[in-house]
Amino acid sequence: MMSAEFRHVMLMVKDIPATVKFYSEGLGLKVKMSSPGWAELDANGTTIALHAASENPEAGYSPILSFHVDDVMSLLSKLEEMGAKLEGRVREPSFGKVAAVRTPDGHLLSLLQPAAVAAK
Repeated sequence: MMSAEFRHVMLMVKDIPATVKFYSEGLGLKVKMSSPGWAELDANGTTIALHAASENPEAGYSPILSFHVDDVMSLLSKLEEMGAKLEGRVREPSFGKVAAVRTPDGHLLSLLQPAAVAAK
């Protein structure tokens, strides 16, 4: 049985500093880390990750549920059999293999196979 470990809810946002201020000062969430392209806030044990989306028309469209997985390609195959659709292509940045997947209902999932696992 392949497992997926829930990591965070990711929001695509146009202005990271303004969004961090909104959630930290407005809602009182603790800032775990913040940079111009990525920030993380602690929402009582659940991480809300903010990803910069400069001119991305999907900013504000939908939260993205992010999972760490053992084998992106195998899980992707299984999810596609269940009606999921790969969004774009599987990317391989320095930190691992990443796939964006739409569920049958159209929600977006991010699947990351961390580099340490990818090397196995």
